[in-house]
Amino acid sequence: MFKHRINDGRVEIPVGDDNSPTPYGSLKIADCFRADAELLTTAEVADLLRTSTSSVRRLQLRRRISFLKVGGSIRFAKHDVISYLARQRIETIDK
Repeated sequence: MFKHRINDGRVEIPVGDDNSPTPYGSLKIADCFRADAELLTTAEVADLLRTSTSSVRRLQLRRRISFLKVGGSIRFAKHDVISYLARQRIETIDK
């Protein structure tokens, strides 16, 4: 099991690199944590996906799409929405 080190009452969480992420995934700065990351509301994601806000909420509750909590609000990184769409793509069958 993964262990955290404790120094002076503070917990140190090790940072993985791009080639060998920690068991929690890479803790390096992800696209959604950059200062210029575009965060979207549920309504904006619904517009982008051309679906209802309740459908986006259902995806979020089922953890099908990554999200951030900002205060009491849910926000989605545009990069995560695009990644979700890429995972939903079904390729053609070439004969």
